Amino acid sequence: MEKKLNLKQLLANNWLYVVLGCLIITFFLISPTFLGKANIGNFFRQIPTVGIMTIGITMVLITGGVDLSIGSIAAFAGTAAAYLSTIGVNPLIIITITLLIGIFWGWLNGFLITRFELEPFILTLGTNYLIRGLVLFATNGIYIKGVPDWFYNMSNTKVFLNVIYSNTIIFIVLVIGAVYLMKNTRFGRFCYAVGSNKEAARLSGIKTEKHFIKVYMLEGCLGGLAGILLMSSLNVGAPAEGVGLDAFAMAAAIIGGTRFGGGIGTIGGAIAGIFTIEIFKNGLTMMGMNAFVQDSVTGLIIIGAVIIDFYRRGSFAKIKKNKKQDKNIA
Repeated sequence: MEKKLNLKQLLANNWLYVVLGCLIITFFLISPTFLGKANIGNFFRQIPTVGIMTIGITMVLITGGVDLSIGSIAAFAGTAAAYLSTIGVNPLIIITITLLIGIFWGWLNGFLITRFELEPFILTLGTNYLIRGLVLFATNGIYIKGVPDWFYNMSNTKVFLNVIYSNTIIFIVLVIGAVYLMKNTRFGRFCYAVGSNKEAARLSGIKTEKHFIKVYMLEGCLGGLAGILLMSSLNVGAPAEGVGLDAFAMAAAIIGGTRFGGGIGTIGGAIAGIFTIEIFKNGLTMMGMNAFVQDSVTGLIIIGAVIIDFYRRGSFAKIKKNKKQDKNIA
C-alpha cells in the first residue's frame, strides 16, 4: 500500500515530464523526422525567445504579479535594436540600450502597480497596447531591413553541429542563472515571501514595493533580451512580432507548477511547461495540421493551464486547512 502511495505521489509531482515524454514518443511514431536533426535544430532555434520570456514571467507570477506586456516589450526593444544596427551604432551600445528599454518598461509597470495599487492584469494589458502602438506608429508597421551580419549572428551562429545555436546557449545560461537566483539568493527568497503573503513579508522587514518593482525591471530586461534575439533570428526589425508569446509563457509557468497568485513555482517547472507547449505545437506542424486549428488547440492548452491552476489552488487550500485543523486538535 505504501509503495502505491509513493508511486501515486511520484506521478502527481512529475506528471508534466511524463506528458512531455509521451508527446515526444507519439510524434516520433507518427513522423520519424520529428526527431531528425533538422527539426531538432529548428526547435532549439525557436525556443529561446519564448523561453526567456517564460523565465521573466515565472518570477513575476511567483512574486504575486502578472504581466501581459512582455511580448510588446520584446517587439519594442528588438525593433529599436535592429534600427540602431542599420545606422551603424556600436553593438555593445545597442545591446545596452535594448536592455535599458526593457528595464524602463518593467519599471513603469512595477511603479504604476505599486504606486496606485492597480491590478497587474489590467495595468499590463494597458501597457501592452501602449508599447505595441508606439512601436507600430514609429515604424508604420514596416519591417526594418538591412541589418548587419553581426546582428544576425547573435542568434544564428552554429555552436554544435546544426542543432545548438548561439541563442540556445544564451537561453541555457539564463535558465541556470535564474534557477540559482530563485533557489539560493535573498532575492529569490523575497520573491516567494512577497508572493505568499505581502503583508507578512512587509512586517518581516522586506521592502515589498521596492522588491516588486525590481522583479518587474528584471523581467523587462529579459523581455528586451528576448526581443533582440527574436529580431536577430528573423534578421529584420519586425514591430508586429511577439504577439501572444506572453500568454504562452504564462501558460507554461502555470502548467509547470507556478501558482497564479504567487508564492509557489519553480523556473525548472516553467521551462518544462514551455517545452511541452512548444513540442506540442511543433508536432502538430510536422503532422501538417492547419495553422488555424493549431491556434484553437493552443487556446485549449491555455484554458487547460487555468483549470489546472484552479484545482491546484483548491488542493493547496485544502492541505493548509487540514494542517490547521491538525494543529488545533494537537
